[in-house]
Amino acid sequence: MTRTPLWRALACAAMLAPAALVFAQGTTGSISGFVTDDTSGALPGATVTVRHVETDQRRVLVTDGAGRYRAQQLAPGKYEVLVELLGFRAARVADLPLTVGQDAVVNVQLKVGAIDEQVLVTGEAALVNMRQSSVAALVDEKQIRELPLNGRDFSQLTLLQAGVTASPSTQQQVDRGMGTQVSIAGARPNQISYQLDGADANTQGNGSPGSAAGGLLGVETVREFQVLVNNYNAEYGRSTGGIVTAVTRSGTNAFKGTLFEFTRNSRFDSRTFFDDPNQDIPPLKRNQFGGYLGGPLAKDKTFFFGSYEGLRQDRGLTTIATVPSRATRARADISPVTRPYLLLYPEPNGRETGATGPYSVQVTSPTGENYAVGKVDHTISAAHSVSARYFWDKAQVDQDTAIPFWTTDTRTKSQSFVGEHKWIIRSNLLNVAKVAWNRAYEATDNIEKRSFDPALFFIPGTRFANISVSGINSLGPDTNTPTFVDLKSLQFIDNVAWSASSHNVKSGVSITRYMNDQDSSFDFGGNYAFTSLENFLQNRPGTYEGQAPGSTTDRRWRQNLIGLYVQDDWSAKRNLTVNLGVRYEFITTPHELGGREASMPDLQAKDTVAGGPIFKNPSFTNVAPRVGFAWDMTGDGKNALHGGAGLFFEPILSNIYRAYGNRTPPYYNLINPASPTFPTPPTSGASSLLRLDLVDYNLKNPYRVQYNATYQRELPGRTVVTAGFVGSRGYRQIRNVEYNQAVPQLQADGSFFFPVGSTRRNPNFGSVRLRISDGLSWYKGLIAGASRRFSAGLALQASYTLGKSEDLGSQAVGSADFDNSFQPRYAFDALDNKGLSDFDIRHNFVFNSTWEIPVRSSLGGAAKALAEGWQLASILTVRSGIPFTPQLGFDRARALPRSGGAGQEPDLVAGCSMNPVLGGADQYFDVNCFSLPAAGTFGNVPRNTIIGPGFGSLDFAVFKNVMVRGGRRIQLRAEGFNITNRVNFGLPQPTVFNSAGRVSNAGQITTIVGTARQWQFGVKVDF
Repeated sequence: MTRTPLWRALACAAMLAPAALVFAQGTTGSISGFVTDDTSGALPGATVTVRHVETDQRRVLVTDGAGRYRAQQLAPGKYEVLVELLGFRAARVADLPLTVGQDAVVNVQLKVGAIDEQVLVTGEAALVNMRQSSVAALVDEKQIRELPLNGRDFSQLTLLQAGVTASPSTQQQVDRGMGTQVSIAGARPNQISYQLDGADANTQGNGSPGSAAGGLLGVETVREFQVLVNNYNAEYGRSTGGIVTAVTRSGTNAFKGTLFEFTRNSRFDSRTFFDDPNQDIPPLKRNQFGGYLGGPLAKDKTFFFGSYEGLRQDRGLTTIATVPSRATRARADISPVTRPYLLLYPEPNGRETGATGPYSVQVTSPTGENYAVGKVDHTISAAHSVSARYFWDKAQVDQDTAIPFWTTDTRTKSQSFVGEHKWIIRSNLLNVAKVAWNRAYEATDNIEKRSFDPALFFIPGTRFANISVSGINSLGPDTNTPTFVDLKSLQFIDNVAWSASSHNVKSGVSITRYMNDQDSSFDFGGNYAFTSLENFLQNRPGTYEGQAPGSTTDRRWRQNLIGLYVQDDWSAKRNLTVNLGVRYEFITTPHELGGREASMPDLQAKDTVAGGPIFKNPSFTNVAPRVGFAWDMTGDGKNALHGGAGLFFEPILSNIYRAYGNRTPPYYNLINPASPTFPTPPTSGASSLLRLDLVDYNLKNPYRVQYNATYQRELPGRTVVTAGFVGSRGYRQIRNVEYNQAVPQLQADGSFFFPVGSTRRNPNFGSVRLRISDGLSWYKGLIAGASRRFSAGLALQASYTLGKSEDLGSQAVGSADFDNSFQPRYAFDALDNKGLSDFDIRHNFVFNSTWEIPVRSSLGGAAKALAEGWQLASILTVRSGIPFTPQLGFDRARALPRSGGAGQEPDLVAGCSMNPVLGGADQYFDVNCFSLPAAGTFGNVPRNTIIGPGFGSLDFAVFKNVMVRGGRRIQLRAEGFNITNRVNFGLPQPTVFNSAGRVSNAGQITTIVGTARQWQFGVKVDF
């Protein structure tokens, strides 16, 4: 199998992209419309001048034979449109706002008269979307800078939109994404594409971008951003889920700046549910500070913008672990081999129940972050302009583990550069060329806070490693540390947009080179698993995995992604636009520069095959057509019906192959003996079976079909209401399964039975984790929303989603994809694992508002100064819980999973509900509704039938704006998060049985989602 070299991919892209056309990837907008006389007759030959008010940049166009005009690739901001034609009065539309991704429709009617007579047209573009069939939403400047944001993470605002839900069980970590984790219209969080200034901003795990601090700074630097929820046009690729595209602010002809400081202190906060009432509240000291400055370097020609933000925080929190009870520690029958390890566990300090008890402790997590952005825009001539933007962020967080003998040290460093050249060839033909460089460095390690006797190491010369015991917390460092990932990408985009008559054609090519250098340790020092506390006490280990000495995960992966498309937005009639597009996007197979790559085309073979490729390239047939329409039903721009469908491919990038590609023999050996001995495991494959992590050599390319039908109506008060249906079907979705299970017998009723003494499917190896592409997914959602743009001091938005997401397994990368995730119990019956997606949220409602409180005109003097300038803002979020599955902590079915029960479920007791929720933290669900299935069989409880705790939070802010001389403003802010102090519980402990019987802490909750009530105080000085 030969690889596709870069030069061949580039040549193919060049041949398939006539004139190398592409639109500006959602960083700009357009203004278009018809010019008519007072009888609605078309007026060809009218001169239309579109002026950007803030920079005085102008675009001059002439209407065509149908009276149509279109100004494309316009930067967001305020515009003025002047229409002139001999024999008619000139018309001027002033104060016209244009936002990211908006196709503003401005129809102008001229009246007979002298051209030097000018009519001022008040108003704005149609608020209803009249041109695009996609489901999209805007987050504007007012929302970004005025709504209360916990952590000043602007990416949280994606959650304001219909069709977008949180994914609270997705961990924020190095290989999953450090930012706000969301699902868009039923897509997994790692199926979403993030763009900043038109360039790729995803991290290695393809998750949401963010720093080690857990968010994405830039409240003062981002102008606005758009969320594309469903059926976006062919200019967008790299994703089968949604698109989030943000634009950096630019300087203008006026010097403007802001200085700010925000502070928090635990003295103003409330206790969480699990904080010890007899101790002081866990400490919190947080400061965020910085500012920006923008303005002209040369009036009407060159502009600059720069920003800095710093974060310093010491945050205390209460962790709760389940540990052996004092009675257990005092037992006389404990194996002398495991006793020293047992006694490493701290003694419980809470109510003990039999063999276990809780251990809670306050720990402090220090955080530091520095963030900076610089941008320059320059107009060379009326036809040429350039811009350059550089972004830099560095952060570090240290957080103790639940048993605080280790600190998890996480560090991130991000850099990004985007350069752009815009060329107006003719008034209806534009070329935009971009080059972008991105770097996302992420590293994590576990630092020992105490010394350990080297005699307790499983492998001499390594470290104290990990012991996992069903029913209590693990003891040891994270098995995935130390890890670092240094992902760099170089992206070239060449762009043209051309409009002629009723057609607005876009087409183009984007070429991205990925350079992924990393070293991701796995099971360094070893990892023992016991299926019960009793087995631990008696030294009966279930499984062992350990990285063999001499193994390495040091890899330097290289890969290319090439995308091409053609898009035609055809104005079939004045009130009907048809969107037609097709995208072709393919990858090159990944290549490791050191040659450390291997595959296993025959899964029943005795060994891997050294050399590449690690999988056959399935992407060369990825042709994705898309179609839709936007119909102005009444012809007045106030009622619109949209609909469409499209095909969307997910490129196979490093988030799919990286970890497993790093762990393939002969370069990496993972020891996995059939009958391990504790604590002296074998250390070579010659004396033990090897465990494999593989990417299926015959991987298929995942794709989704998206479709929607929505209705929009404009109401008085600059309000638009939206209602509709969005849906998708996913095919060839990536699943993470255990291939090397036992082979079962098929019973008469169709169930499986695993007899005693079953052997693995391939007896040459131990566990074989495999990433395959046989998954399916289903999403159906009803969306409803209302949005009032800021007017008369008031802005409102409400969004509701009633959705249902199902799949054959949400886990694509590993168990850390979701806290409620696990491998399917049997890989060879995919439909056996069908259930609600791990991120399914049935009901989701979000409301936000900004209100500048009016002042009576009769007030004066001190009363007026005291009363004016007050402003309120709020975000209310209410959603239902995510699902989870009651599980077994041991291999009751004798199916030979990787470890423990690995997705095996219990039986349901007759008369019980599949969702036996009791509520409360002590026992959230009725564990007595479940029983052990017969040995050798699977339980009859389906996946994800219990719905976890819901979530509700009200964030509220009050501002006082004080105007001072010279146009300066001082804003004093008080922001409260979860001001009602509602307890939002996390998921309960789902394991109901282990090999010793019922688990004592089954159904117990020890975590919360979000925070207790917190207050933040800030001051901003605008000048």
